[in-house]
Amino acid sequence: MPKPKVTKEDAVAAITETFRKFGYGGASLAKLSAASGLGKSSLYHHFPKGKEDMAAAAREHVIDRVRETFLDSLNGEGDPVDRLAEARKGLESFYGGGSKACLIDLFGIADAVEALPGTASAMAEAMTAGFAKLAQDAGATRAEAIERAELAVIELEGALVLARALGTSQPFFRVLGRLEKILLSKD
Repeated sequence: MPKPKVTKEDAVAAITETFRKFGYGGASLAKLSAASGLGKSSLYHHFPKGKEDMAAAAREHVIDRVRETFLDSLNGEGDPVDRLAEARKGLESFYGGGSKACLIDLFGIADAVEALPGTASAMAEAMTAGFAKLAQDAGATRAEAIERAELAVIELEGALVLARALGTSQPFFRVLGRLEKILLSKD
C-alpha cells in the first residue's frame, strides 16, 4: 500500500509541534523529518533554507492558530463576558490544557530570537492588545486595561511554565478561572 501523501499544511503543523516540544535548538532535522512524515530531501524541497524556513512557516502557523483560537474572540464584538468565555476555550485548546509550551518563551530563547527576530515581542503584544481591548470594552480605562492585560499575560505564561515544570495542568486552569476577575472586574 502506498504511503499517504503528506500535505504541506500537515507538515507545518507537525513541525510547529516539534519546535514547541523541543525548542528551536532541540528540533533536529531528524526530529522534524520524523514528525512531519517528510524525508529530509522533501523538507528541503518545501523549505529551501532548511530549519530557518521551517521556523518561519511554524511562526505563521502559530499566528494563524492564535488568531483563530482566542484573539478573534478577544478582539471581536459583543458582551465581554461571552467573548472571554470563548477565548478561554480557545486558550485551553491551543495550550493543550496547559501541557504545551508557552510560545512567548519558546520564541524568546536565544537561537529562536536569532532565527525569528521580533516573534516573541509580536506574540506578547498581540495577546496584551487583545486582553486590553476586552478589558476596555468592559469599562476599564485605557491605562487600567493595559495593566490588567499585562497581568493576564504574565499569569497565563507563568502558569504554562509552572504547569509543564510540575507536570500538572492545575496552575493553568487556575489562571483561566481568574481571567474574568483580572480583566473584567469593576474594582
